[in-house]
Amino acid sequence: MPKEPKIKQLDPLAERMSNTGMKGGAAKPKKTKTLSKDAKAALKETIKRDLRFGRETMKAARRGDFGSPMMSQSVGKKLKAGAKESRLKSEINYPAISDYPKNISTKGKDEARKYLKRKKKEYEKDAKFFQKRGYNNGGLIKGFPKLAKRGF
Repeated sequence: MPKEPKIKQLDPLAERMSNTGMKGGAAKPKKTKTLSKDAKAALKETIKRDLRFGRETMKAARRGDFGSPMMSQSVGKKLKAGAKESRLKSEINYPAISDYPKNISTKGKDEARKYLKRKKKEYEKDAKFFQKRGYNNGGLIKGFPKLAKRGF
């Protein structure tokens, strides 16, 4: 495992900020977990297969079919990620009827499924945040376009 290069930090709080995981000029950036080649291939294949559903869902989200425009975007993303996750789950559970390429392993599919599950949870948190703030229901109020974005 290669050693991380030593960065000289001039700020006295920099080391404490780096240890807590904060990002910024004084802190080291957080390391993000990357997907394996198999997982990336499985994710790419799933995106290819769910492209039409994803487009339709996001089009409806932009229109505001799932609430106010701000809330609707996060709900649309959650639905899109959930559909991809369920497709991968069915591919893992029923490999005999799978039409995925054979070079993608089950381990890669599972890793991609877990990644999509994390994404879905993020979008769910966003939707709950908007709901708590009162952004969940919306529509156009005549003469007040700013209020339409927030909801009423």
